[in-house]
Amino acid sequence: MRTRQPPAAKARDGTQAIVRALDILKQIGTGSRRGLRITDLCERLGIERPTAYRILSSLVAEGFVVRAENKRYWLGDQIHHLGLIAARRTNLRDICENALTRIAAATGDTVFLAVRQGDDVLVVDRRIGTTPARAMPLDVGMPRPLGVGATGLAILATLSEVEVGRFIKGNAQRLREHGLRPERLPQQVLKARQNGYAYSRGYGPPRLSGIGVALPGRNQACVGALSVTNLASKMTAAHRGEILDVLHDELTRLGNRLRMVRTFT
Repeated sequence: MRTRQPPAAKARDGTQAIVRALDILKQIGTGSRRGLRITDLCERLGIERPTAYRILSSLVAEGFVVRAENKRYWLGDQIHHLGLIAARRTNLRDICENALTRIAAATGDTVFLAVRQGDDVLVVDRRIGTTPARAMPLDVGMPRPLGVGATGLAILATLSEVEVGRFIKGNAQRLREHGLRPERLPQQVLKARQNGYAYSRGYGPPRLSGIGVALPGRNQACVGALSVTNLASKMTAAHRGEILDVLHDELTRLGNRLRMVRTFT
């Protein structure tokens, strides 16, 4: 005869399953650009394969995860939709909507708007310019670790030295998976602070470069970042100067409206 679980034990099991599902989503979202295999998730999270498979099957059924033909897992459209709903709560997309359009028209490049979510940066809006790179590997709703790309570096540079150090220590492997050397990141952060903007040089493939600026909200706290990105070959010194002028003008134009945005970390 099967022994019935007490209510407290069932509650613990249910909570553990939720935590594991969230951990799996975070790993898939911030892992390799090629997606993650079930064996990768088991190794990273220390869970058994049947448990991981059961949770993944539920996430796939609900649209939170997609299983590709090569048996790698990606984030599904449902995550994208929820991310956009969460972003609307801050009203940041509405505030920056016209600015993104103007920047893309003025520079010809692709413009991204991103916010911080814990150790990650989430793209919440973008505009494609008139001379975009053919393959732009960053979509709306896609998270990446802080420090990756111009928006990630711009936001990371607003954190304290202690926070930056803690982030790098806890995310070194993830940063390497995105083509960054963790030991070089403090110098890049320092340079971004000195310049007043972040410059991400030649990441990819394709080889892309971008300029990012943090968006100051209430009490000058960072509420997100804007970046202008294109092929590294198109980011000449003259063009970078033009981009900075456009970004400076738009930050001035946004002005007090940004101070109404709540900060979510």
